[in-house]
Amino acid sequence: MAKAATPATKKAAPRPKAPAKAGATKAAPARKPATVKAAKDHPIRDQLAATRDTIKSEASKKAASLKDEASTLAGQASAKARDAATKGKDKAAEAVGSLAKMLEDSAGTVDTKFGKQYGDYARSAASTVAGLASTLDQKDLDELAGATRDFVKKSPAVAVGAAAVIGFVLARMLKGGSND
Repeated sequence: MAKAATPATKKAAPRPKAPAKAGATKAAPARKPATVKAAKDHPIRDQLAATRDTIKSEASKKAASLKDEASTLAGQASAKARDAATKGKDKAAEAVGSLAKMLEDSAGTVDTKFGKQYGDYARSAASTVAGLASTLDQKDLDELAGATRDFVKKSPAVAVGAAAVIGFVLARMLKGGSND
């Protein structure tokens, strides 16, 4: 009979190799060592760099030029706006003065039709409006803006009411003027 094989005497059978995984790649071919070329060996890169620098320089000059132009135009616009506002202030002062004169002239008529008390109201209103006209005429735009700002801060309700009345009066004047 044959002897039973013991583990020590048994020869190990070669194991089968596992199948290759899908998508496995072959070993990459050896790359050639990278060589560093001097800058003189890259004329296109140098040309691109010079072009880029020229474009940046020209863009900076153009931006500075545009800034100067914008500043000049802003100054001109500011001057024209100030001139227009000054002319508007002068016209408003003239219109308010005319209104004061009209109120003063009509005070006599109010005296005869409604009584002396109402005529005094008309004269008081005329003197208040005349004071406003002289204030408009004497002060410059900055002083008027500051005074208006202070008035609005002190009594905003009165300012809103005055703005509504002035808007109504202006709308009536414009509507009356457009029919002529």
